[in-house]
Amino acid sequence: MAYIHITDLTDYLDKNADLVSEPTHSKTLAEFYTDIVFMTSYPDLEYPPEYNVKCHCRPKHKTCHGKIAGYINPETYYIVWMCPRCIDHGLISNWRGSMWDLSNSGHIVQ
Repeated sequence: MAYIHITDLTDYLDKNADLVSEPTHSKTLAEFYTDIVFMTSYPDLEYPPEYNVKCHCRPKHKTCHGKIAGYINPETYYIVWMCPRCIDHGLISNWRGSMWDLSNSGHIVQ
């Protein structure tokens, strides 16, 4: 079953604006979401293959082998992402201006 993940990137940052290190599950999710920000905010339409993000979902306790697709909603500036294989999907807010923002926007959207 696919869930929608509504994510505020700042929830995964510590007081120094670094990724949380504990608990381990939170760190793993933070890395997944920042990888999506990296990929989606890449300034060119074609991003390098190393920016591909593997799905982290485990439908029926089996690893999904899908790759995340995403885009920036031009009205809200949320990153909208999904796995076309298992349909896991979500939104990421408050990513602009973070160290993972490659768009050179410099504007933090609240």
